[in-house]
Parts: sequence; structure tokens; C-alpha cells
Amino acid sequence: MCLACAIPVRGETLGVECLSSALGPYAVPAETASIEPRATARALARAAFAVAVLATILPWSRFGAGAEPFGAWSRSPTWSMVAAIAAVAGLALSVARRFARNPGPAWDLLLAVAGGFVVSASALALLRPPEFTSPWVGPWAALVAGLIAAGASVSARRKAREREPAHV
Repeated sequence: MCLACAIPVRGETLGVECLSSALGPYAVPAETASIEPRATARALARAAFAVAVLATILPWSRFGAGAEPFGAWSRSPTWSMVAAIAAVAGLALSVARRFARNPGPAWDLLLAVAGGFVVSASALALLRPPEFTSPWVGPWAALVAGLIAAGASVSARRKAREREPAHV
């Protein structure tokens, strides 16, 4: 067999035709081996972070601080600012993860944490807005996007764990 066909398995060198019999039920079919099952979850997390960032452009309250466009970026120290920064950080992390050479499993965890910050900060902005008279569209959009981003990141991490080889 040629060097391209030689696959080391448990101290032996096997060809593709013998690989499934040597690995048994743990063998992955060749046509599915190159498919990235976590790619959809990570793309969903990236899109949700982008929506959360766009939600900071919307007004975050009907009156007072945060009532204008970019209300989450107002000068007052409200939870909307925390949510806006977490959304931008989550989007930056998800884009950086896509272009990283060998991203480890910690990337998905970081994305889930950033998504969690968006969710919690948006929820706090909705439940007890320090300076807002009543929350409007922005925090609701960021809250939903944060939930989706956190869920997709956790799902990608769970799928990554399922694909990791078991240590025997």
C-alpha cells in the first residue's frame, strides 16, 4: 500500500479496506468523516451574536437614557452597556474562532460564556432597568439572540465531546 493509504491503528498499519473491520462499531464511514457536525451550531452562534450586536443599534427604552439609536451605548452605567460589550466580544470571539488554526474546545466555552453575559445582562436590563422607564425592542432582541448564541455554543461543545475519542 502507498503512504497515502497507510493508516496507523493500534500499532499496525492498515489500508482503508481493512479499517472498518479493525475499528468495529467505532468506525466512521469515509464519506462522513470530513463533515463537521458542529459547523451549523457555530454558524448559528455567530449569526446570533451578530443579531445581538445589531440589537444594540435599536433603542433600549421608550423614554430617557437609551431612547435613541445606540441606546445600549449610552454613557450611563446600565446593564445595557454590559450586554452590548458582551455581544461585541461574543461576535469577535466567534469570528476569531473561525479563522484560528487549531481552535481548542475552550473556544466554544468562551462563546457560551459571552452568550450567557448577553442573556443575563439583557434580562437584568429588562427586569430592573436602572435608568430606563420601560424597556423597548433592543433588550428583547439581545435577550433572544443571547439565548440562541449561548445554546448554539453549548451544543457545539457537546457535539465536540461526542466526537472526541474515548480514552481507554
